[in-house]
Amino acid sequence: MKLLKFLILISLFIFGTGCTEDKPTFSQLAEEDSFVQSEADGSFTKIDILWVIDNSGSMETSQQNVADNFNSFIAKFIEKNYDFRIAVVVTDAWRGKYLGDDTKPNFRDGADGDYSGVFIITPDTPNIEDTFITNVLQGVGGYGDERAFESMVDALEDPDNSNFIREDSFFSVVIVSDEDDFSSTSSGYGGANYSDPNLYEVDYFNTYLENLTNSSGATRRFNVNAMAILDEECRDDLNNSFTGRKIGVRYQELAEMTDGRMGDLCGNFADDLELISENIAQLSTQFYLSRTPDPATIVVKLDGLLVPQKDANPGPTVGGWEYIAEANSIRFSGDYIPEQGAIIDVKFETLTIEE
Repeated sequence: MKLLKFLILISLFIFGTGCTEDKPTFSQLAEEDSFVQSEADGSFTKIDILWVIDNSGSMETSQQNVADNFNSFIAKFIEKNYDFRIAVVVTDAWRGKYLGDDTKPNFRDGADGDYSGVFIITPDTPNIEDTFITNVLQGVGGYGDERAFESMVDALEDPDNSNFIREDSFFSVVIVSDEDDFSSTSSGYGGANYSDPNLYEVDYFNTYLENLTNSSGATRRFNVNAMAILDEECRDDLNNSFTGRKIGVRYQELAEMTDGRMGDLCGNFADDLELISENIAQLSTQFYLSRTPDPATIVVKLDGLLVPQKDANPGPTVGGWEYIAEANSIRFSGDYIPEQGAIIDVKFETLTIEE
């Protein structure tokens, strides 16, 4: 009897294991990625910034407001010791290809007899703020057909400017204009008409920048920002001194496509320029993880100190880290944007499938 029971148990065991399907099992593996922002290992943060300045007749006050508040824009880059390059072009630079004037798309170092002699500003430039102020005050003698997007492209395609964007840099455009963009395939003045059949689609310029930087989506290495008219109230207010201005509809469209920021020509220039610069710093300092994490297990330290998750930060500090799933990266914001030489440690657990 005991032998019979034993044989039955053995047969049930064999039958049961023979009919069981192989199923994957899950295990959690601890991971740690460390990063150092240093020039030696190529992770030094490089930022190339092109300002496109409207130099038409109504822009004197707006140009001066940018000049007066430039410190709000540049302060974070200097504080974090970033490797930046800054150049200026004007919204009528596009005319060079039609007029045969090969100086039109060139970077500008001033206007109306006041020149800095510096076409690309870097951290090593003496008197950075004064130099930028000279460069950005482009006067009001420019052509009234404002084509910021087209001028951006022509400036970047100009052979004299070909080495401006570095292969491993984050490229940012900052447009300052009280008109909208009316870049066109025609050399004729289209009358600032949104129904002009020759008008370029906004996405054309997004695609151009994607091809130029060989980047797109969550790993995009560029953005477009603008200081422009954002609403009817601002337009009406500015039209009291100079009529014909327009809301920057197309600027807003390209900014949204590229995760850029919009500033208000009727608002606080210092605050808006600071927000634009912080966004550039944030986007330019992503850290790509070696494996896909379980987001709930991520722990981030900056120079050995724990960094709060951005959405769960109770203050009084601002910002923190966030996980960008599309890029499998960690991105910092606010008070936690790392400076050069900072050590970033990211610990996490990752789910793996074992067959």
